[in-house]
Amino acid sequence: MSLEIRLIIDSEYRAAIDFYNNTRNLNGPAKKVMRGTHEFCWEFINGPNRKAVYACAWDIEDGKEPVLIGTQCMIIHRMISTDGKMILAAKGEDTLIEINALLKFKKTDILKELNTLLTDECRNSGVEYLWGFNSLPATYRRLGYKILFKSFNTVLVLNPVKTYQYLLKLRSEHTVWGKLKIATLSGLSYVCSLKRIFIQTRKKGFHINSEISENTLLFQRAAYPDRLFFLVQDQEYQRWRIRDNPYPVKYKFFQLLDNENTVRAQIICSLNNHVAYIEQTLFAKDLKRKSINFLLKSIVKSLKNELIFLVRYTGTRNNTLNIREMDLLRTMGFVLTGTGEWFTFKPLSDNSVITPDNIYLSHMYKQGRS
Repeated sequence: MSLEIRLIIDSEYRAAIDFYNNTRNLNGPAKKVMRGTHEFCWEFINGPNRKAVYACAWDIEDGKEPVLIGTQCMIIHRMISTDGKMILAAKGEDTLIEINALLKFKKTDILKELNTLLTDECRNSGVEYLWGFNSLPATYRRLGYKILFKSFNTVLVLNPVKTYQYLLKLRSEHTVWGKLKIATLSGLSYVCSLKRIFIQTRKKGFHINSEISENTLLFQRAAYPDRLFFLVQDQEYQRWRIRDNPYPVKYKFFQLLDNENTVRAQIICSLNNHVAYIEQTLFAKDLKRKSINFLLKSIVKSLKNELIFLVRYTGTRNNTLNIREMDLLRTMGFVLTGTGEWFTFKPLSDNSVITPDNIYLSHMYKQGRS
């Protein structure tokens, strides 16, 4: 009996897919969405930059086929700063270890072995930092990650009855008290959302389109003069993340343009089962508040016309741009419902200029499975 930690090879993709579908996740029960070969290749093989660095742990016994007992991978992305500096970063995914293997190999820290291999591979590839979102801060501190802040979950309720039914099903709540809390949350959130009706807007000099376009220049106009870093979302990335996405998620772009057809604001939404998710917002720093309100109110009206009953948004308060985004949406009637996941950060270079506070974060940085 022995444990082998190494990078995956092409012939082992099927084993990794089956392992994902059948194994309990470290963060809780695995999602019901089943992954096939197409979904696996989209996420880890055919990405916009390069193959993911995918590590596996195998249980090796003489005379028997090796058994996959653990996985972890890093998806490498390009980041760009406000002043045009480009760096590489890697986001952790597929952290899974078979529960019985933890007992069988209790003298070996399987997750640490997987992460050490990935860290070395990423460092050798020029990656400057590792990052991710998770619910196990103590585990990732043990692996050398910094855990500095959580995300915040907010909602805009457009139909309180359907929102109540949705949350009831989502939380599997059966007690009278639990149902009452959900009903109260849905009702109060809907009342708060109505304040958007009284917000003043200004359309003059602007129009809205729904084209998909690159947004690095808009990010730089939104963040300047602060030096922040942003995930490069060029045509190749957006084609992979949105057009080629194999999961049943629909995307909508809203862009505010001035008379010279310069994009001054952009909002990306995903729609699934009549629930919308604001994936990302960007507003040029010199754009007036009434013009931003015009775009936001137009989006809400458009979503209501598509029978959306709930709009969700997850934000952070780690830098000026993320703070501004949250404040704008809360002014529009979004209600804070609680905290989300921890942001994990592990620098790989002593000379890196990036810190958790200068990374602009959005839901577009996730994989877009739901």
